[in-house]
Amino acid sequence: MAAETRPMICPSCGVEMNRHAEKLVWPTAPADHASADPVLGGIVEELHTCPACGTGGSRREP
Repeated sequence: MAAETRPMICPSCGVEMNRHAEKLVWPTAPADHASADPVLGGIVEELHTCPACGTGGSRREP
């Protein structure tokens, strides 16, 4: 898993969010299977939290 170099920006206040964790999401749709990591068997999702307002967010690794 490569570290994401683009910071995630808070949609509520515009501050750069802190990356807290990664979790494996099991594919459920046909499109998900195409983007799943073959070694892990799923899709890696990053979890972020805004240090300013506390908003949480996530995104899937490319």
